[in-house]
Amino acid sequence: MWRLVWCEVMRLFAIIGLLVISHGLLAERRWTEPLPYGDMDEWQVRYIQESKLLGGKIKTLYALAPNDTIRENKAYVPIEGNPWGCSATYAKFMGIETAMEESVVPEPRGYGYSCRLRNILSHVNVGNIYAMVSGALYTGQALEPLGIAAKNRPYTAIDFGVPFTQHPVALMLDYKATISEADSLITTERNKPEWIDGHDCAVVFVYLQHRWEDKETGKIYARRVGTAYERICETIPEWVNNHEIPICWGNITTSVDYQAYEGLNQCDMMTRNSRGKMVRVEEVGWSLDEPTHVVMYISSSNAGVFRAYEGNTLWVDNLRWVYESEE
Repeated sequence: MWRLVWCEVMRLFAIIGLLVISHGLLAERRWTEPLPYGDMDEWQVRYIQESKLLGGKIKTLYALAPNDTIRENKAYVPIEGNPWGCSATYAKFMGIETAMEESVVPEPRGYGYSCRLRNILSHVNVGNIYAMVSGALYTGQALEPLGIAAKNRPYTAIDFGVPFTQHPVALMLDYKATISEADSLITTERNKPEWIDGHDCAVVFVYLQHRWEDKETGKIYARRVGTAYERICETIPEWVNNHEIPICWGNITTSVDYQAYEGLNQCDMMTRNSRGKMVRVEEVGWSLDEPTHVVMYISSSNAGVFRAYEGNTLWVDNLRWVYESEE
């Protein structure tokens, strides 16, 4: 309740400033706009052949993109206007090709599809290497084929965020989830599965940022303009439709509902600068500036890199922005 009140107050300051009503009543108009491919009904299917050293199997990857089928080991590059990347990626380590399948797949729902995100424990026979892969959908692009650097720091191989200048008041989506009650999870930080303490949740967050580049150094800085954040920590067996996650504008740290994980620089977020180099996006504060970029991240795990509870699953569908205007 307090979060909703706080978000509404900050939204009013951000969009219309000080509003004085001297006559009559204020009428509010509310509408939604779908995100590109947010209905989850179009998917590109890619068939990646693993190296013979790994058995030469054909692995299937799915990308949220116009319907197409690709039978070739090549990097995925989204078309103009498609904001989506995902954790189902093609990788090439020391000349050995493989693919991280099953973490992101379309699943039938009604007359169309939804997106299923699932935590998968992946295993590569060569070197007996394990990797815990969380199902994730995000705005940005994975820089395929992923190399050995991505194995050690996977976020460095993702160009996070896409241009965005709108002022939505919420993210709306349909979702359901299967989340374990266990207070333990698996880490593969040492290339083998090990159990550690912790409860894994699914997560959905939106960061609206005002970014700029230092022309001398090429570094990218950002101020956080808007924040929406929700963790899903229990099983939701039936679809929850038209669920809204409010976007709070400006500095949210004084909100009674604020959590540290909603704060600045909570992940190793990278992007490509004007020189074509991947650099870290450093959030330097909060503001009510105009947004320039949006980072949206939807995942079956919130535990961090190479940490998750195997099998936790999040289904999402019908992603929409919610807008309001006063008339």
